[in-house]
Amino acid sequence: MNDLRHATTTVKRASTESKLESNSPSVFAAAEPLRVGVLNNPRSGGNRRGLGAVREVLAAYPQVSHREVLTPADVASALVDFARKEVNIVAVNGGDGTIQAVLTVLCHRKPFETFPHLAVLRAGTTSMTAGDVGLKGSREQALRRLLSWADGGEGEVAILHRPVLRVQVDPHQDPIYGMFLGAASIYQGIQFFNNRLNRRGFRGEWAPGLTIALFLLAIARRGSDYVTPVPISVGFDQRPPERRDYLLLMISALERLFLGLRPFWGKEEKTLHYTAVEARPQHLLRALPALMRGRRNRYGTPDNGYFSHNVQQVQLTFNGGFTLDGELFKAESHLGPVVVQNGGKVSFLRL
Repeated sequence: MNDLRHATTTVKRASTESKLESNSPSVFAAAEPLRVGVLNNPRSGGNRRGLGAVREVLAAYPQVSHREVLTPADVASALVDFARKEVNIVAVNGGDGTIQAVLTVLCHRKPFETFPHLAVLRAGTTSMTAGDVGLKGSREQALRRLLSWADGGEGEVAILHRPVLRVQVDPHQDPIYGMFLGAASIYQGIQFFNNRLNRRGFRGEWAPGLTIALFLLAIARRGSDYVTPVPISVGFDQRPPERRDYLLLMISALERLFLGLRPFWGKEEKTLHYTAVEARPQHLLRALPALMRGRRNRYGTPDNGYFSHNVQQVQLTFNGGFTLDGELFKAESHLGPVVVQNGGKVSFLRL
């Protein structure tokens, strides 16, 4: 077994005529020795049956640092330890909430002099972030491929670049970071999922997909006990805020959501995706099939209650709940707006 410090990768030269966009893959080139650190969250949805298979993989690589994490404090402690050991690839074996905790520590506390690359395993209940930027295959298969490559395998490993959301909920508290923010029916849907479907063992991308289907049916019928429009004042970039009642509102740094959905059709040259559906939208069943794939059609217009823009900053003033990567938070208008903005670029390994 070769030492991780002697790992090499091949380099592909990019054409000087092509410009690399923030969401385009590039090829990983090791400019320094590779040192991998692995975070395991035993309570994430995909890990609840145990970490036995993952531990077997790690046992073959005793030089790899790995820590079990249950809380944000555990994540912070582990990342500080990894930074001290000069880890430059952090593998996250946890769900979207674990990744959100990792991003918050990396982007706000900045324990690393040089931001490490992230390798995300599919180990959550939904694993929406992993679906866009994560490693393919099961947890143990992906981890084995990653460690085998880092230990001396040659080849091209792609880097996916994504912005990260910086979310300031309370001006007197630290910001939080993540990849996907949802409010109105998205927040209500997560509560419904946690209370109804999660207890019945639904897992993977089909679980939120079923929740969305139930919500769309309720909205189309113009009435529901669990879909309630939320009044939100929204201002983004240089535009003045406007107050509307929304059924759905999302801000994403991801290019792909669960089930391959890409509900973003803004044309602005900005890095974050903003999409919202107003209360009482017109032509819902005709508009959504195209809009969910990021295709504008004649029904999906602001006049009919559908909005999508690429933005750098969004200010949301409302009273109610929202989710950031599956974790639930509260917005209170007396504290001022929830400010969501581009918090920098993160690189994810794909192999």
